[in-house]
Amino acid sequence: MRSPHSPATTERSRRRPSSARRQILDAAETLLLERGVEGVSIRNVSEGCGFSAPTIYHHFGDKTGLIDALLEEHFRLVLDVMNAIPRGPDAALYLREMACAFVRFSLQNPDYYRLLSTPRLEKADTIPSAEAARELVKHALEELAREGTLATPDVEAAFQATWAVLHGLISLHLIHPDYEFAENLVELAFDMVEGGLLRKERPSC
Repeated sequence: MRSPHSPATTERSRRRPSSARRQILDAAETLLLERGVEGVSIRNVSEGCGFSAPTIYHHFGDKTGLIDALLEEHFRLVLDVMNAIPRGPDAALYLREMACAFVRFSLQNPDYYRLLSTPRLEKADTIPSAEAARELVKHALEELAREGTLATPDVEAAFQATWAVLHGLISLHLIHPDYEFAENLVELAFDMVEGGLLRKERPSC
């Protein structure tokens, strides 16, 4: 019979709930980055972190809840960056600065960006921080529409166009890290977006 003070028992006794949650999330993140959503299972995560499947279910409910918690954690980092942008009277400039901040964050934190871009599981709940970040962008576009600056009445289409350009820029840099992109590529891309979406010229960021 194993002594109640054996190394394994003592080690488990030192693990607090917060530590368990952190280690489970770290193991899930490693699997998600290496294998994608399909490569993440409760069994694999349990093997990676050393905590039993019931412990993982206790903290996160199921695989979907575990991945959602991980994505929420990283979307919160992006939202914090966007919330730090001063909200001045110029909605177009504010939108551009948020876009610049998102691209900079993603290029400086490529693993986080890959997590943010991970395809969601079916029937997964929305990620609160991701929705909040989208709302910041959409509110700026709605303000431009109200003031007559937005060239299209379709705010959702304007949001999707902006989103497509941002993710295209980031993906190009991550897929081709050794390619010599123009130093002003990001600024030029934003100029093109603004040229199509706005009715007046905007200053560069």
